[in-house]
Amino acid sequence: MNPDLISRTAEVSPMSDDLALEEITSQKKESAVGQAAPPFAPELESWVAGHLSEHTRRAYRQDAAYFLSWLSEQNLLLTTLTPPDMTNYRRYLSDNFAKSTASRKLTVARKLLDEALKRGLIDHSPAYGLKGIKTDQEETPHRVLSYKEARALLLSIDTTTRQGKRDFALIMLLLRTGLRRSECADLWLGDLAQEQGYFVAVIRHGKGDKRRKVKVPVDVMRAIDAYLEATDRKGLESNAPLFVQFRKGDHPQKEGISDQVIKRVVETQAATLGIELSPHGLRATFVTLALEAGARLHQVQYAVGHADPRTTERYQKRKLNLDDNATDYVRFDLTSSLEQV
Repeated sequence: MNPDLISRTAEVSPMSDDLALEEITSQKKESAVGQAAPPFAPELESWVAGHLSEHTRRAYRQDAAYFLSWLSEQNLLLTTLTPPDMTNYRRYLSDNFAKSTASRKLTVARKLLDEALKRGLIDHSPAYGLKGIKTDQEETPHRVLSYKEARALLLSIDTTTRQGKRDFALIMLLLRTGLRRSECADLWLGDLAQEQGYFVAVIRHGKGDKRRKVKVPVDVMRAIDAYLEATDRKGLESNAPLFVQFRKGDHPQKEGISDQVIKRVVETQAATLGIELSPHGLRATFVTLALEAGARLHQVQYAVGHADPRTTERYQKRKLNLDDNATDYVRFDLTSSLEQV
């Protein structure tokens, strides 16, 4: 990778230029994909385009490019790959990535080979019969905040600046609703509405391109209103982005925020408290805190847009509660005789 690019990335700070970060991120992507351009890019893009989430499309493109780059480093060709080669790739992924990431990268490599087979570029898939990489399905690998930590995170944000007001509203929204960062980045001003006397956010393109509505708590709307008022963005057209980027000097721009900027905002703010946290960690925190506070599983499932309640359960990090445990609900009174029971 270009050393200048690395040094420029390191210069990004909590109150830095969002647009500069976008440029750096874009250059990284172009560099990564350019180093390993697939021999059948149109076909690959056709397959990737079938995944409607932009976050998923980006991850799949990067994983495909990574696989092809690995082939190049090993002096291997896609058209002459053998099953032992794919076994080596599986081993490499298992040794160098978290289980969930390694599993996804291997899945993308399989799909890439399947697509090549369909297009007649190879005679057989060398990944046929290759074992997958098992992931821990019991609970999310993401860091989950306690109530005290979540409160401290919100209180740590400097809301005396316009960018600080944006960051506070952004993190409040993620923490109080469990939105995915891509869903948050896609929000328009017109997506905020009132229904049955409550504020809601319309998620136009959730995972799987599913549409849903999410209740927005009053205190979150107050934070959003404070940010919009400070940036003179109230009353703009309905398709204007809700969250915008900033230039240095606390200058808001017209361009909408990206999920990469959201990632940087969350990670940087959490780092001020010595916490390593991702936007998905905020999502898992919402699920955990909601369930711990007594929300029913199906309520949380719908709020976060999970198709399967088992997925929601995996997001609950602190399943073992010794203060309120299932064993506390089964008791036997052995102080009296059977006749008295």
